[in-house]
Amino acid sequence: MRGHLREERLDNGAVLLVDPYPSALAAVVVGIGIGPLYEPDDRSGYSHLLEHMLFNVPDLDVDRAVESLGGETNAYTHRSAVVLAFQSLADGLDGLIEVVVKTIANRRYEEARFENEKRVVLSELRMSRENPSERIGDLGLYALFGDGVWGRPIGGSPEVVSAATLEELIDFKERWITPDNMVVALVGNVGEADVTKAKAELSRLEGTAPRRSTPEMTRGPLFAREVNKEVDGAYYSFAAKVSMDDAYYRLNAAAFHLASGTKSLLFDSLRSKGLAYSYYVDFDSAGRDGFLQVVVESASDLEAVRSVVRDLLSRAWTPPSYRLRYFAYEWNKNMEVPLNRAYAYVEVRMRGLDPFSMDRVEKAVAEGLSALPQAVEYSAEALILPE
Repeated sequence: MRGHLREERLDNGAVLLVDPYPSALAAVVVGIGIGPLYEPDDRSGYSHLLEHMLFNVPDLDVDRAVESLGGETNAYTHRSAVVLAFQSLADGLDGLIEVVVKTIANRRYEEARFENEKRVVLSELRMSRENPSERIGDLGLYALFGDGVWGRPIGGSPEVVSAATLEELIDFKERWITPDNMVVALVGNVGEADVTKAKAELSRLEGTAPRRSTPEMTRGPLFAREVNKEVDGAYYSFAAKVSMDDAYYRLNAAAFHLASGTKSLLFDSLRSKGLAYSYYVDFDSAGRDGFLQVVVESASDLEAVRSVVRDLLSRAWTPPSYRLRYFAYEWNKNMEVPLNRAYAYVEVRMRGLDPFSMDRVEKAVAEGLSALPQAVEYSAEALILPE
């Protein structure tokens, strides 16, 4: 489902994606090309800390301003991008654009609010470490990639974050939040006056980001194990490093078939057999290289779960036709919401991919997991076990 998607690059380098279609809502999503993959060791966690700090604009309560427009805000840190997401009632779009640009362009932050956000981030990092569901995911990627940046937790190093200063974070922001390092999507009930407004506001942004190079996926120890006296069942990760054409689309499709819906492969193989109630799939890619990780939480029979997961990822599985219909349902349901649609466009475009290539998505979904076994270069396991 798509309206009339178009792309324009502004004179300062900002990429603007516009997709107008009838809706009661409108969304603005901003992708910024910085994340843990591009952080030096002494700045590990700065992208996530910056994501938190961006909404602390002096003399502007960003959340209240957006809620007064009938909207909401959110933000995410991915391995290669920080994403800011805004959505409001359609008649609030003009004001929403102003709030978004003020949030990005602000260069003045208060020390007290910085210290507050730093405490919040450190609390998040502690919770992630103490939560076995999140910890097993980090442990699985460490087993796969070791101490390389692909194996780091997205939130970064607590030691580095704890020592961060406001001056250092502002310098980090000035280096990376620049128009040439930014993709902005304007989606939903969007008129040409809104587009003109967005272009005028975004054109005020200045700066040029440093050149980035995506680090290689290093080989880790391939096995990691921890004991946790707070858990009763086993937490298990199986992760594979892959190399293949259209890696992002194929991994996205594999994750869909593995975990989405009551006839997904993991639901059928684990939950329906009483082996585990909860599981999730993580993936990411850069060019042809990528990884796929399956995490099973609080499993009742570890060896049975290991056998099931390894078997699923070693079979050249092609989906039945009803799964393609289910994908069409899920896709259209999600893409009816401007925020979801804008987010999808930005995520694809930030990876250097074509947001217009729906045929590549559909081809990957129809292929299922058939290309996965031959694409695996190496794999790793991680365990969190009861004491």
